[in-house]
Amino acid sequence: MRRKNTPSQLFDQIESKSVSIEVVAQIENLILSGVLNEGDMLPGERELAEQFGISRPKVREALSQLAESQLLYIVANDGAYVAKLAGDVMSPALVALFNRSASAIRDNLEYRRENEGFASRLAAQRATDEDRTELQRLLEAIKAADAVQDNALASELDMEFHHSIAFAAHNRTLIHMMTALYSLNRSSISYNRQELMNMDKVAETIQQQHEDIVESICQSKPAKAEKAAHEHIDFVSALVLTAFEQQSRESLSSKRYKQKKALSKQ
Repeated sequence: MRRKNTPSQLFDQIESKSVSIEVVAQIENLILSGVLNEGDMLPGERELAEQFGISRPKVREALSQLAESQLLYIVANDGAYVAKLAGDVMSPALVALFNRSASAIRDNLEYRRENEGFASRLAAQRATDEDRTELQRLLEAIKAADAVQDNALASELDMEFHHSIAFAAHNRTLIHMMTALYSLNRSSISYNRQELMNMDKVAETIQQQHEDIVESICQSKPAKAEKAAHEHIDFVSALVLTAFEQQSRESLSSKRYKQKKALSKQ
């Protein structure tokens, strides 16, 4: 999947004698850190040579090594792309099945509770100024989407918000695990919002919880950030399961009265 060109000035100039090794190391580190993702297109050879401050043959040598390691794939007359780095954790069918099962949704929210608490705690310790600015931007964007009841956009921004906390945690394993579970979490957040946003005051409460998480991260308060993240997921979990229970009751009532009506006609 090709996604986007990488931004300019992503790479540092090289002074080492082991030029191609240094190029490989820089690109590998950006992949590990989640800066470069599956499908991202690297700058062309000429631009890479300028950014690294080396010759194009050395760039070509490094890209070839990365392709041999299956971290990149090179398309003739096009460019170098980051390869598919992780298999799909769940098929679309299994993701859909998760979203039809109250117990599976509960399990996912239970898992997310611990991961996002951990991510928020680390983010409060490690977030950069740019990380904090991005979280503030997403808060405002979600608020604007909710204001016009654009649930699809709000769901996408909500997902991006939680991913940005993981990036702000600067833990490579956490970033890649979040990415691997992207499809499940994306559909889960979208489903949760569809089920919950018609309930009274839910949008305002979730927005406030997001703000509490970001405030704790920006104030470098790890314990408070973790607690805020846990409270947010606990709130969502309680509402989602309540909604499922109500759906179950309505389904059973409908079947019961249909059966009663059918019997009365006999």
